[in-house]
Amino acid sequence: MGDVKVVQAQLADLNRVKTLLFKTAKWLNDKGSTQWAGLLKGEDVHNIEEAIKRKEVYLVYNSDSLVGTFALWSKQTAWDEAFWGRDIKSDVFYLHRLALSEDEHGKNTGSLLLDKAKEVARLEKKSGLRLDCVASNRYLNAFYNNNGFNQVGSVEQYDNGEDLQDYHLYFWGNK
Repeated sequence: MGDVKVVQAQLADLNRVKTLLFKTAKWLNDKGSTQWAGLLKGEDVHNIEEAIKRKEVYLVYNSDSLVGTFALWSKQTAWDEAFWGRDIKSDVFYLHRLALSEDEHGKNTGSLLLDKAKEVARLEKKSGLRLDCVASNRYLNAFYNNNGFNQVGSVEQYDNGEDLQDYHLYFWGNK
């Protein structure tokens, strides 16, 4: 990778972020996953526009080319609370909406995005990153395991608004 930089998304970047998320949802769908299916119908349960306003969405560039995005919540959403229980300390980030540009699949860019999210957590002195992943997506679960995240729990038959699914919970600790 060339010159990699991470910047907070601005409202002017909203369409770029939404396009990345939509194309990732389509890619997942083409692979047989129902993960992020709501995005294909125009639904945005994480309200990415408000997340950008709160400075929680990041864009990752490699030599001025956008390679991906991710969101880091320091305050739990209702979704996070349902999975993790109430977090009154807020000393972790909740990682959501990690998405790659179309031509970045298979190039270790996903690992780069996770490394950059970890870097932000270190800079912000957070104790770690939490995320959830659809349990049936073996590839994605292996990806998180291979990138230093430990599975710390599971949630079975969670109603995500579209159907009932099982989820695995992952944690990366800032050492």
